[in-house]
Amino acid sequence: MTKKALKTLAVIAQKGGTGKTTLAVNLAALAAADGLRVALVDCDPQKSAAGWWQTREAQDITLIERSASDLPTIQEAAKNDGFDLLIVDTRPSVEGETVQAIKAATVSVIPTRPGVLDLRAVASTAQLAKKAGETGVIVLNQCPPPRGIGEGALTAEARAVANTLGLPVAPPTVSMRSAFSYALNDGRAVCEYEPGGKADLELQSLWRYLKKAYLNG
Repeated sequence: MTKKALKTLAVIAQKGGTGKTTLAVNLAALAAADGLRVALVDCDPQKSAAGWWQTREAQDITLIERSASDLPTIQEAAKNDGFDLLIVDTRPSVEGETVQAIKAATVSVIPTRPGVLDLRAVASTAQLAKKAGETGVIVLNQCPPPRGIGEGALTAEARAVANTLGLPVAPPTVSMRSAFSYALNDGRAVCEYEPGGKADLELQSLWRYLKKAYLNG
């Protein structure tokens, strides 16, 4: 990503269990590995992202614990301090703070598992982004690991449904893999726990897509 204006990537979900925080911290680590000055903004009262950061040995990511209503102030300070990217872990809801995060973001990343209930929930979140006139992208997350070439049937069906929700669907998917849990246990990302592993390659692919499509302008 070319170092230009400050960018903000908000990870948004209506419900818990979508892998929102896991996605946020792994993207933050990949951004830092790219040489960007990145801050992880934990707006979720559960403070899972903050807990991950506190167990982390590497000091390549700045942690900010604030409400989404403070994002304009955070962005102004980060811009003045020379940050390249804010990655925001939001609270799971479709209430006011989520709308504030969507409005503040360069792009809202909306993860969903490939299940019917999850896709119904993400439809509401997609509507929020569209209503606000802001940029959003749906990411199929915690998918069954593919066997062979191409997506599995469940993931392909989920993509077909997600494509009807009015927002782009990221071509890369992220599978449910144990490497994520092992990495999170001691404040690492999968790119650090198992470099070149399947989880790392999937996240790298997603990060490249997000950079090219939404963050390089």
